[in-house]
Amino acid sequence: MRKPLDGIKVLDFTHGVAGPYCTMLLADLGCDVIKIEKPERGDATRYMNISERFRGDIPRTGGDYFLAINRNKRAITVDVKTEEGRALCKELAAWCDVAVQNFRPGVMKRLGLDFAALKEVNERIIYANLSAYGRKGPLAEKPGMDVAVQARSGVMRLTGAPDSVDPIRPGVSLADFGGGAFLAMAVLTALYDRERTGEGQEVDVSLLDATMSLLSNYAVAVIDGAAELKPVGSGHPQLVPYQAFPSKDGFIVISAGTNKIYRALCEAMEVPELGEDERFRTNQDRVRNRDELVPLMSEITLTRTTAEWEEIFDQTGVPCAPVNTMAEAFAEEQLLHNEMICAIDHPEAGEIHVTGVPFKFGSMAGDIRRPPPVLGEHTDQVLGEVLNYDAERIQALRKNRVI
Repeated sequence: MRKPLDGIKVLDFTHGVAGPYCTMLLADLGCDVIKIEKPERGDATRYMNISERFRGDIPRTGGDYFLAINRNKRAITVDVKTEEGRALCKELAAWCDVAVQNFRPGVMKRLGLDFAALKEVNERIIYANLSAYGRKGPLAEKPGMDVAVQARSGVMRLTGAPDSVDPIRPGVSLADFGGGAFLAMAVLTALYDRERTGEGQEVDVSLLDATMSLLSNYAVAVIDGAAELKPVGSGHPQLVPYQAFPSKDGFIVISAGTNKIYRALCEAMEVPELGEDERFRTNQDRVRNRDELVPLMSEITLTRTTAEWEEIFDQTGVPCAPVNTMAEAFAEEQLLHNEMICAIDHPEAGEIHVTGVPFKFGSMAGDIRRPPPVLGEHTDQVLGEVLNYDAERIQALRKNRVI
């Protein structure tokens, strides 16, 4: 099937997590993404891994983190601190539709590779900036990573067991992946606007803004209602019951998001009286009396296994799920049906498995057509095919350590 963004060319200056995740999403949709890395060392995520199989000290291949978020890209090495390297990047900018960068504000301007500089060679370019806190304002120059943004955003004060004192970081990098997804959305919007106006433009997303947007359901409660949000474990500050409950052999999540579902839950658990109890009749009542209801329900859920409860709740229309380990989650039959676990052959790492493309379309499709690149894998190819450099010129650049 045709690819949604086939023919769109992206110059990828990003590093780390949020930026590369953005450009991976664009690549999954069909963009030709050229990733620029530092010679010899490459992207920092090439050194990040937790598995024994992939060694993060081998930058050519990369650790499991790099392998997870850099598929579908062509990779070249360029020293952008050299005059020749910057000139090369400007030639690529004249070729591309989109440039994406996530250096600290001011870095690309000092290098002469900011929007104003690249617009001189390509008036239609979409130039996407991703930063921790924004390119202007009191925190603009402050370095920031996912954990710092999660701390500043308040997320780490929402996470943890009830009455926990220590701030807890969620297990997933919400700021990084949220920021990357938001930036991809901004790029697509700018490309659509260019179709209408013929003009390129600069777009900005910060990890802080993206994270606060994900917290939007708490904004009114906190800003206008002066609510004080505290950790509620696996639960939800605004919904009860909406959390994990213990079973005979593990845990099961129950999400009774409406009063109707709550009453159906009570029927399924054979305690209809809890559905009519004045303390728990409405969601507001249940939120106020959370500490009374949750222990009562936990006593009941402990009487059956997770699988038994899942079968009962499925029959009565109560949303539920087992609390999987990561290995169990990746083995879920539904994920396989949705093609969200894909095997690809890597030239050095062998067969690896990555998450699939989450976008589904009727008459087109994203795909996984390239494994994550080894360091500098496509340098000669890109310079030859895209910029028409001959072998002698490429060799001279390599000799001068530009590439």
